[in-house]
Amino acid sequence: MSSKPILVIKDTSSTIGIRVRVGEIFSEHEIQLSIMLAYYWDNNLNVIENLIDLFETVVKRTINEVIPHKNLYLKYNLFMDEDIENATMFEIQLIEVKADDIELRLDGKILSLKNLESQGSYENNSVNEEYFKIEKLIEKIIPTQEKMSFKDFVKMQKENK
Repeated sequence: MSSKPILVIKDTSSTIGIRVRVGEIFSEHEIQLSIMLAYYWDNNLNVIENLIDLFETVVKRTINEVIPHKNLYLKYNLFMDEDIENATMFEIQLIEVKADDIELRLDGKILSLKNLESQGSYENNSVNEEYFKIEKLIEKIIPTQEKMSFKDFVKMQKENK
């Protein structure tokens, strides 16, 4: 008996949890918000852009551990209060997630963060939609990176010198 895979997104005040389950098999990873936000702020990196990239990467890795696949298809609405360079809040509403041709059921499909403009003041709870000025539909196919053996890595490094 096979059950439909499920992707669960759960956020707390300090983490974003990503869990994939197929029957009794599951994988779970967390993004530690305070650590990542501090890193982005300290290095003057775009917080929202980097958090979205990290979120997508962790979703990909978590799914791949349970459902090995070549391509991950993500479709979501991205809401922001300003353009990505100046935004202080964003919300991701997942619409569809597929690992190759396997569609995942979505649970806890909204991720919301606000007050991202300065250190230590972020919050992750629902944002009143009237604050959002920008809405984008994002559709991405994220390919699985081929793993390289250490021996091949060393060989490549020698060839590049």
